[in-house]
Amino acid sequence: MAAATIQQDDIIARLKLSGAWFEALDELEADALVAKLAADQGLSVSDDELQQAFDTFRVDAELLKADETNTWLAESGISVEQVEAALEANILREKLAEKLIDDAKIEAHYNQNPGDFEFAQISQLAVADAGAAEELALSIREEDEDFAALAKQHSLDEQTKQGGGYLGRISRDDAGGLPGDVSDRVFASSANEIIGPCELPGNVHMIICVHEVGRAALDDDLKAELRSELLESHLAELAEG
Repeated sequence: MAAATIQQDDIIARLKLSGAWFEALDELEADALVAKLAADQGLSVSDDELQQAFDTFRVDAELLKADETNTWLAESGISVEQVEAALEANILREKLAEKLIDDAKIEAHYNQNPGDFEFAQISQLAVADAGAAEELALSIREEDEDFAALAKQHSLDEQTKQGGGYLGRISRDDAGGLPGDVSDRVFASSANEIIGPCELPGNVHMIICVHEVGRAALDDDLKAELRSELLESHLAELAEG
């Protein structure tokens, strides 16, 4: 009942305030650019490809029956043509990426930006007292105390404590909230190295166990991700130019 009193202008205003309106405009402008570039490259979407994409969309949206799809379209105020236009744009994006971004460009980007693909698997133990942190670090290094057991017993970090301090896999861009200097030490370390104690903001003293440091392999999944990212960068440059 309340929805009947909501005006279209109010919806548009809320979308503009949240930024979603302008994001949608940017996406539509990008779709138009993709369509032009695809046409220049002789790329198109066949009826079979569009039907397959529509079927996948219905499965993902759990619209398994025709009447469910029709009801959803009616309630959403979206036409079949509008759904197909969005799906067609996605397919053209994939084809354009395959056409313009070859493996050589992907490999060059991968090799020129090694830090973007570095990762580390770490556990952490956080305490409030500097002296206690030094004693714990010493017992781990010199007395071969079990890091996970000590983390379960002493760590103040409730998110990782029960898992023996295991934080998981971090990247340089998302270093698990670690300050830059501590992150640098992690990524410069070797497997099974103990780092710290490191004093962090909030009077926290952190000991870190580095399980592994490495670089993500340039496998098919990463290639697909980078192909898409490089295409989007290319589109952004064209739009700005």
